[in-house]
Amino acid sequence: MDLQTKLASESFSGTEKAVVEYFINHFDRVVDMTTLQVAKHTFTSNATVVRVCQKLGYKGFNDFKLKYLTEQKPDFQMAEKLDANFPIQSGDKVQTIATHIAALKEAAIEETKSLLDYTKLQEAIALLEAAETINVYCSHSTIAHAKEFQYHCMRIGKRVIVASGPGEQDYYASRSSEENVAILLSYTGETHETIGDAKLCRYGGTKTISITSFGQNSLSEACDYNFFIPPWEKYYSKIGQFASSAGFSYILDLFYSGIFEKDYLANYEYLLEHTGRLRMVQINKKMNDI
Repeated sequence: MDLQTKLASESFSGTEKAVVEYFINHFDRVVDMTTLQVAKHTFTSNATVVRVCQKLGYKGFNDFKLKYLTEQKPDFQMAEKLDANFPIQSGDKVQTIATHIAALKEAAIEETKSLLDYTKLQEAIALLEAAETINVYCSHSTIAHAKEFQYHCMRIGKRVIVASGPGEQDYYASRSSEENVAILLSYTGETHETIGDAKLCRYGGTKTISITSFGQNSLSEACDYNFFIPPWEKYYSKIGQFASSAGFSYILDLFYSGIFEKDYLANYEYLLEHTGRLRMVQINKKMNDI
């Protein structure tokens, strides 16, 4: 979460606001300054500087410099200037394209991470790990992320069903029960079919988990757990889904990694065993073709 967002979410006195504004306006200087120097430039006190840092979520001024300022490296400053809908322009060199796309995706993941509720994440992972079947409801624009999650889970013996078409989604949602957990993907959070499936799943006793853009929307209101990605993209006017794609993949990767960690050794052994079996099948097929 950037400093502007933190500033909006906290209540500061007049003198404290002077310190925060100095942090924002004199970014390059602050990293090499002491508490006393900041206090003198803002006509405040050492205690005020430390108190502001603590309100922003840091232990003190040194912790602020170490953690916050190191996060604000050039790549992130560049990403803030990029348009998520048009991160590249006509005439851009391949080096520029590579730099801009990397910066945008990295920034999108960092912003998604800042929006996480770790208690809710831990609870959601526990539900997914315990579920007999995980159902993923998605559209054609998000099916690739759902399929990748399904593939990862398949390799450790976790049953995941991906439903992307309206008829297919309704079929599974109407038969969903307490033994299932549903993950619903929608960038806008207003996809009619997905919202309906969330309600059907909850009617059958299924816990529902949404991944959608940050802010209030119909899907997040219909689900038990919500995980948010940055709302940086326009629905139609864009050349790609670079930022949202990074957000969807990141959260689904967190779900899979959390499931794997719950029984790490057993999952790793299962993965190795079935990878070995697949390798033997491939060798035998090659031998038969000779």
